[in-house]
Amino acid sequence: MNETRYSETQILCGMQELWERHQTQWFFLPRYTPFQPDDRIDVHQKSGIPRWAGEEINFSDLVDLYKSLQSCFRFECTRQEWSDYFRLDVCRDDFEAWERLHAADFTYRRVAQLIAARATAISFEPVNVIGQECGPAGAFHGIQELVREVKKRPRDFGPGTRIRDVLTGNAFALFWLKVRWITKQRAPDLAQFDHRLGRRVLCLMLAYVSFMGAILFSLQVDPSCYYFSAFTLIPLTGLVGWLMERRSNPLPPELQTFRDLAVWMAGLDDKQLLVEGVRK
Repeated sequence: MNETRYSETQILCGMQELWERHQTQWFFLPRYTPFQPDDRIDVHQKSGIPRWAGEEINFSDLVDLYKSLQSCFRFECTRQEWSDYFRLDVCRDDFEAWERLHAADFTYRRVAQLIAARATAISFEPVNVIGQECGPAGAFHGIQELVREVKKRPRDFGPGTRIRDVLTGNAFALFWLKVRWITKQRAPDLAQFDHRLGRRVLCLMLAYVSFMGAILFSLQVDPSCYYFSAFTLIPLTGLVGWLMERRSNPLPPELQTFRDLAVWMAGLDDKQLLVEGVRK
């Protein structure tokens, strides 16, 4: 039985998207530094924080890396196979020996090759509709599978359903991350929307603290009241961010519905999504 596999290029795009999303979720973390395929993963990840450079890699970080990649790409690989592939047993027992003998192989390209060989791709190939091949219909079937990957028991939807009516919050973020790397980053980058939303929530948080501080200071109340009001800011900020995210729409006008997205994906000039993926 033939199985469509994602290409190494697609997996590398996915790793870039995943790393950037993790790095920019918190405004106080260093700016994301793009990687090259042959960069060592542990060295690159520590490069953004100078004080970590030269330190031994924490074995638990490698386990977290495995979990993050498996969640994103859905590839078949046990922790033991992951450990054996990169000789992480040596890393855990003798970091210097691993650094000398095996670390040079721990690159983004090698990880992408491992994932590409084990992850079964979602097909976006044209399907037969009334005796004729239809690209958008095949792309829509693939999109349906993609939605089921990021959201358990999604509501029923058709081609004309608005994407944001089905997917919000983290499910939407994961869905668009997957669309981005499957299309090799040709889908619109929505990162700026996340940054703007984060800045708005932060501004509201600072305005709230200042406002409450001014009121309490004018009333000359016990300082502990101020700290209590500041503490209530945590759930309030989360609620405001949640409401703002759901009421906003980061998608461009031409990609509002699942039909819009399916037609756009079917019209990509290199045909894949599909052809570049190796068939096993």
